[in-house]
Order: sequence, then structure tokens, then C-alpha cells
Amino acid sequence: MSGPEFGQAPQADAEVYSRQREKSEAMRCRVCEAAAACLADAGYHGTSIGKIAARAGVSQGALQHHYPSKEDLVAGVFEFVLTRSVEWFARARIKLAQNPDAFGEVVRRSWREQFCSDEYAAILEILTASRTDDTLRERTTPALARWRELIDAELAELLPSTSQTAEGLRAILTISRAMMTGLLVHDRLLGNDEHIDLVIDKWIELARL
Repeated sequence: MSGPEFGQAPQADAEVYSRQREKSEAMRCRVCEAAAACLADAGYHGTSIGKIAARAGVSQGALQHHYPSKEDLVAGVFEFVLTRSVEWFARARIKLAQNPDAFGEVVRRSWREQFCSDEYAAILEILTASRTDDTLRERTTPALARWRELIDAELAELLPSTSQTAEGLRAILTISRAMMTGLLVHDRLLGNDEHIDLVIDKWIELARL
């Protein structure tokens, strides 16, 4: 074997590997999105690998090639959704850095785009199931810890433009999540959107102080 043809083989192999990796990532993304939608619609115990495969438009065998068990899939979905949460927060940080007056808009968008979503409903289902399922809790806790580290890193970027300490900002975020989750679990079930809008507006006023 001479020259060019032999020399090009490693590059061809790398291209094939890259295409396969992109295809696998696209498959995992589609499956995780379908799983989040199933969890939101049917709850943790009403969700199965078969239902998720059908919703994702893939075979059960193809799905289980990436996620052999329901626990593997749920842990993967949990990490997938938390990663998207960090990405959303990073975009919000950039927006606030460019326009500090956009705080209210960012909070309202957070309610609409993050909390009122299938992905956050899936998080609630997984966290609720993890409370009494030791195996699932062991699988989800590391993702929660990584999420906290990444959020802390985003908070550190905010520090130069605020008088709040890192702990103070962390407390504000925790209060915000607790409030938004409470609105989602309690008030949204009652369908009183005007009351929810009023609560969010009042929270924005308080947070600005």
C-alpha cells in the first residue's frame, strides 16, 4: 500500500467516529426529551421504557443500547435537564450583565420557560420518587451536586456587579426556586394566573431591594 490512500485512513476513521458520536448524542437528546415529556404527563410510576421509546420514535432495543434500565434512563434525563438549567442561567447572566434593568424580565421568563415546562415537571417527579427510593436517590444525588457547583460558578461571575455575597445570592436563588415550585405545585393547579403574576411581580420588587 502506498502513500495517499494509506495515509488518509486515520482521518477517515476519525470522521466516521465523529459522525457516530454526533448520531449517538442526537439519539440521547431525543430520548431524554421524550422521557421528560412522559414523566410530565404520566408521572414517574406511569412512565416506562416502552412508552418513552414510542414517544421518541425509536425502538426499545435502540433506547436500551444507551440506557439499559429505567434507573439508567431516569438518571440520564435528570442530568440532561439540570445541564439545560445551567445553560439557561448562563444566558440569563449574560443578559443581566448587558442590561441590569432586565432583572424583572429574566424572572418572568424563568417562570414561563423553566418552571412551566415538561422538563421541570420531570425534575419534580424524579425528586419525589428519589425521596423514598434509595437506589434512585444514589443515582440522582451526584447530578444535583454537580449542578450546584456549576450554578455556584455562574454566581461567582455575577459577584463583581452586585453587593451581595455568594452566600446571599445562593439564598436568593433558593428562595426563588422554592417560591416558583410552590406556585407551580399549588397555585397553578387552581388556574389563577392573575394571582401568580401578582406574586411574581411582588417577588421582583422584594428581590430588587
